[in-house]
Amino acid sequence: MPLRFTALEYLLARLNLLPTPLFDVPLSAGISTALYTACKLELFDSLRTRGQTVSELADRLQCHPQGLLYLLQLLVSSGYLRQHKGRYYNTRISQRWLVSSSRQNLIPYILHGPDLANIWAHLDEIIHTNQAAMKTPYEESSTTAESRQLLERHYAGLAALASMIGPEILRRVPLPQPATRLLDVGGSHAAYSALFCRAYAGLHATVIDLEAGVEAGTHTVQRLGLEQRIQFMCCDIVSDDFPEHFSEPFDVALYFNIAHLLQPEDNQAVLHKVAHTLRPGGLLILVDQLPDQRQRSRLSALTTQLMQLSVTIIGGTCHPFSDVRYWLERAGMEQIRKHEMLTPGTCFVTARKRNETKKRSGD
Repeated sequence: MPLRFTALEYLLARLNLLPTPLFDVPLSAGISTALYTACKLELFDSLRTRGQTVSELADRLQCHPQGLLYLLQLLVSSGYLRQHKGRYYNTRISQRWLVSSSRQNLIPYILHGPDLANIWAHLDEIIHTNQAAMKTPYEESSTTAESRQLLERHYAGLAALASMIGPEILRRVPLPQPATRLLDVGGSHAAYSALFCRAYAGLHATVIDLEAGVEAGTHTVQRLGLEQRIQFMCCDIVSDDFPEHFSEPFDVALYFNIAHLLQPEDNQAVLHKVAHTLRPGGLLILVDQLPDQRQRSRLSALTTQLMQLSVTIIGGTCHPFSDVRYWLERAGMEQIRKHEMLTPGTCFVTARKRNETKKRSGD
């Protein structure tokens, strides 16, 4: 992504004299593999505080100097490293997003990259049948070491994404005061619940998800020392009647990146249950990729279209805002608004639970 055309290259591309398809395949695959390898080696962590020579890095990372040099040169050309007087340094991009001590560290998502790439092996299948071609990580048996590791990478990658888009939602959506109870539906890794709890001192969260998700979230909560403020309930949000387990209503409910995994009738049913857990005036925040949102750039359009195609391969679909609004209205929600996010291809929807007294007086 940090690649930049020179003025001449840009002109040649505009005139269709630069064979851009010739570069798309090897560059995208090569750079993504180089980035994955660098993260796996903890290369960017090694350069967090100071620049190092090839020899120093080779000793530290236990690599062959010449083989490592090829990787370093590619990372320089692709904008992730810079070189000065024989020493290599992180660029600002790497320092912010690819160092494990950064609060917005995306390394777990990068390490999940090969799993995501496997989805595209089924592209021909989906084009010819428009039927799900593989299972989601949640549906796979977790009895083998390989499947458990896949789930761990999956949840860690999702938690890394939360560190990227979560802070923007916190800034733009103030919680109703005094909000003390938050329900995180399908919240697995609990990273969003943790962000909200750390921002609101009086807030306590309940995360509901399948057993594997609860296990991942428990690790997050223990690592952050939030065991007293975030609890878990193991259930299937589609088939279980989870509202009956709560004696008190919630002030806020999160429905983050769940909608694209479910069919319309399931989303409508789950959101009805979510609304049932909220107090009148309670806030619901839904995050997803909505294909009918206004695309501000080619990057935004590509992100949404790739997401729509990939979730179709695993049996899901990206739903338009008109569907989301319909589900929320049927669930008794009002003030339904869509908000575009800075992250291309992503948006969030806010809604308030209708006051039943107000509803009856208006009938």
